[in-house]
Amino acid sequence: MSGYELRRMTEDSLEEAYRLEAASYTEEAAATLEAFRYRLDRYPGYFWGAWKAGRLAGIVNGIRTFQEDTSSDDMKGSHLENGQGPNLCVLTVAVSADSQRQGIGSLLVRQIVDQAVADRLASVILMCEEHLIPFYEQLGFEYLGESSSRHGGIAWFDMRMLLHDHKG
Repeated sequence: MSGYELRRMTEDSLEEAYRLEAASYTEEAAATLEAFRYRLDRYPGYFWGAWKAGRLAGIVNGIRTFQEDTSSDDMKGSHLENGQGPNLCVLTVAVSADSQRQGIGSLLVRQIVDQAVADRLASVILMCEEHLIPFYEQLGFEYLGESSSRHGGIAWFDMRMLLHDHKG
């Protein structure tokens, strides 16, 4: 996939990232601009964008957590479950409609996983819609089952990728 540049999100691009989020998810499921600011302020290493010709084509972001196998509604919305836990919870993967099916989502997920590996985290967890389970399995995630979350009125499914044994 040529022509795309991955780089960490910055404050001056945050509103553009938020617009991409809003266009990718229902109003009830999309993160707020305030949630994006929280993620950028506290977890800047886990907020990436894919750019082409000066335009933001995709984003990925997440937060560190102590949860090991499920993403909670609190993490999706108010971020009550936060900290410097040994796991990364991916909260957003979004690609603009005109850039989908070009490998950008895979590129972004690999980038955030690589950052988690570099930071010696134990695992990466996320919730996805049912039709995306094969996409995440292809990237190395394990399907854990249906989530108890109904964030945004959507049925979510828990996925996990084990990285390191954090106990050692």
